[in-house]
Amino acid sequence: MRDVMFVAGLAMLMAAPALADSYSDLDQCKFVGQLTKADQSIAACDRIIGGAKATNSSRAAALSSRCGWRWAKQELDRALSDCNEAISVDGSRAETYVNRGNVYVSKGDPDHALSDFNEAIKRDPRGAWAYNARGELYNKMGDLDHAMADFNQSIQLDPNYAMAYRLRGELYKSRGDFEQARADLNQSIRLDPNDALAYFVRGAVSYLRGDNATALADFTASLRLDPSNQATYFNRGVAYYVIGAHMPDAEADFKKAAELDPKDAYAALWLDLATRRNNGESRLREQAAQLDMTAWPAPLTREFIGESDAAQTLAAARDNDPKTSRGRSCEANFYSGEFALLAKNKQQALQMLKRAASDCPRTYIEAPAAMAELIVQR
Repeated sequence: MRDVMFVAGLAMLMAAPALADSYSDLDQCKFVGQLTKADQSIAACDRIIGGAKATNSSRAAALSSRCGWRWAKQELDRALSDCNEAISVDGSRAETYVNRGNVYVSKGDPDHALSDFNEAIKRDPRGAWAYNARGELYNKMGDLDHAMADFNQSIQLDPNYAMAYRLRGELYKSRGDFEQARADLNQSIRLDPNDALAYFVRGAVSYLRGDNATALADFTASLRLDPSNQATYFNRGVAYYVIGAHMPDAEADFKKAAELDPKDAYAALWLDLATRRNNGESRLREQAAQLDMTAWPAPLTREFIGESDAAQTLAAARDNDPKTSRGRSCEANFYSGEFALLAKNKQQALQMLKRAASDCPRTYIEAPAAMAELIVQR
């Protein structure tokens, strides 16, 4: 996150000790995005906002920062109130529109978010943070060309902006451009070696490139920095599973992922596969009670617990949208193939895994998993 700039009112403070305290509060109040600092930073913002000698400029800046901190804590209504008040006091600050835009994103209101990010860029065309935030929103909206343009502009304005490299690297990954993705993620980690998400995304890229050893190292580094990230446990579990010799480690990671998110059907499916590979007893039927059995990938779960077969799963994968149909068919072939291996139906398994290896989109975790399984089963 970019630091919020505070520009006025300091020279008017009288006593030397009070001046030092105010400078300290201003510095501590600044929204820098580190959640561990949120409570003490909000307290500093409170002191500025409630101070008898606060100018409109310093009060608006503190309200904007408090909005940012409350957004980081997901206190969205209070954050929105702070940003609205900050804009009513001083509507010239670009960072306030970025903060409010982030709140709108979290509240599921992309139209208002986009309007605020546009306003921030209008007020400060050289603000890298605003382009980065708008690029992230465009990415979520599926407008990848505009997202790429904004990430490029953000990096051009601030070549040391680690988050922009990470987000652009993630976008390259989603496009299947793994070399460009890895280059951006390397740069992101050089600039900010404590960003757990950068290691996670680079690990995912390495996995998709077939470099499981590097993927495991990055996933492990990510978990050291953020041991609560469910997706990292899940993806590390997949890498362990694909390697084959680490099936107990895979099972442990899938179990942790399922504990952190009991509603994640894919974590439940992979846990079931790893447990059975380790000669354990399937508990998927019990876990299915917590899963959404009305939507994909419910047909896969039903096949695994014996309520349907591979042909029914493939039929359920069909969709009017070609992209959706391709993705689901990829998954149907891979998971049905893995399940057929457990049932010792190798011929059927190889047929389905070959289709998965051939037809799965490059960005799907099932693509390298299918290819690795085919090599093992030769």
